[in-house]
Amino acid sequence: MARPVAKDYGTKRRLILDRAAQLFADEGFDRTSVSRVALACEISKANVYHYYGSKDEILFDILDAYLSGLRDGIFALQTTLTHVTAQDRFSATITKILLDYQGMDHEHRLQTTVLNHLPPDQQKILLGYQRELVHLMSRLIRDVEPVVFENDPAKLRATTMSVFGMLNWFYMWKPDATGKDRRDYAAHISRLCSGGFAGL
Repeated sequence: MARPVAKDYGTKRRLILDRAAQLFADEGFDRTSVSRVALACEISKANVYHYYGSKDEILFDILDAYLSGLRDGIFALQTTLTHVTAQDRFSATITKILLDYQGMDHEHRLQTTVLNHLPPDQQKILLGYQRELVHLMSRLIRDVEPVVFENDPAKLRATTMSVFGMLNWFYMWKPDATGKDRRDYAAHISRLCSGGFAGL
């Protein structure tokens, strides 16, 4: 007979992921042991292994939940923006991204630093989420200025990655940003991208 799932299974699993994300980001993935994760969760090492077979499994689950959730939220937003201008779709999307980054600094840092610790098949899944977001952003940018990017995929990619650069590193210089700060910065990026420096 299969062992019944504990009532607090989801809660405890979420606790492991949250504490591990912080430890992996702050202390380093290689230097953080499963014992250290267990101590931070105030549970036994054996209890951690009840949920995850290895540290790599924990890392994959952290990044899979983060990136798939980010992707799903951004794509769901697009279905609500069918009757607005291309500029408004772009602005709403970068605002959503910044707001969804809030409280996820540890997960965000991990995707840029330790994704290569995972096996190729798992990396492929996670990179797939990232590519979907990049492709969506490229379409939004192209729709704002179709003439500028017509027949110039290199320029479009450079612009797309520049936008993500501005979004992705916001937490480095504004670690305590509020929701208002994030909306203000999204508006700043939108003006910058739509009008260049003159747009500011």
